[in-house]
Amino acid sequence: MKKQCPLCKSQKINFELEDYKKNQYWKCNNCELLFQNPITEYSYNENYWTSAIDPDGNEKDQTIMRDFKIKNWYGDISKFVKKLKPGKIFDVGCGLGFLLSDIPKTWEKYGSDASKFAISFIEKNYNEIIIKELDLEKPPPKNLRDFDVVVCYHVIEHIENPDLFFEHLSMMVKKNGILIVGTPNVGSFVAKRFKGNFRLLGVGHLSLFNDNILQKLFEKNHFRVIKKEYPFLKTDYCNIKNIFKIFDTKQISPPFYGNIMTLYGEKLD
Repeated sequence: MKKQCPLCKSQKINFELEDYKKNQYWKCNNCELLFQNPITEYSYNENYWTSAIDPDGNEKDQTIMRDFKIKNWYGDISKFVKKLKPGKIFDVGCGLGFLLSDIPKTWEKYGSDASKFAISFIEKNYNEIIIKELDLEKPPPKNLRDFDVVVCYHVIEHIENPDLFFEHLSMMVKKNGILIVGTPNVGSFVAKRFKGNFRLLGVGHLSLFNDNILQKLFEKNHFRVIKKEYPFLKTDYCNIKNIFKIFDTKQISPPFYGNIMTLYGEKLD
C-alpha cells in the first residue's frame, strides 16, 4: 500500500472509490491524482491483443481493427502530424503500430512497446517502423533525445511513477518539438457521474489525471500546451445508444465526450 501520492509525493491521500472490478483507488488531496492502491497485477500477453474483453463484455481482436483505430483513436493525431514538416517521430508504447503506419513514409518512424507480441506484429507488417528498446524508468539514451514529435498515447495511465516517467519522456523531444500525450480524463462529466463505474478505471490503469494535472506536468517539464482535444464527436462512439446510457449510473459508463483527453505541447528549451 502506498502512503504517499506517486506524482507529488504528498502524504495527504484518502481512499476515493472501488471500481467495477474491485480495484481500489485513492486520491491525492494536494494534486488530485487518482491512483490504484494497492496495484492489481496485469500483463500484456497475446490475449490482450487478440481476445481481450472490453468493459461492455465484448471480445475484440485488435489485430484486425486498424481502420477502426485510426478513425476513432489516432485520427486527430495523424492529421496533426501530417501538417508538420517531415522529421523524426517516436511512438512510446506504440502497440500494434497502427498510428505510425498512418504517418507518411517521408517521416523517420520509431516505436517501442512492452509487449513482445505487439513488436512481433509490427516487424511482420510494417517494415518502415524502427523498433527501439526503451525503459523510461531511466533517462533515455542520447541517441533517443532528438525527436521532432513524440507520442505517448494511453501509456501514462499504466505507469506507477508518472512524475519520473514524464520527466524522462520529455527528454526525447528536441527544442521546439512536439509532445502528444493522450490518457483517460477523470475530471470529465462522466467520470464524476459514474464514479466506480467509469469505464476507464480498471486493471492496469494505475495513475489517472484530469486535464489540469496533465497540463501542469507539461509546464513543469518546459512545454507550452498548444492544443487540447477530447476525441468523441467525430468518432463511431458518438451515437444515440451511448448518449442514452448516460442516465443509468448503475451500469458501466458509455464512451462519451470528455472521457479521453489529448494534450499537445511545444518544448520551450
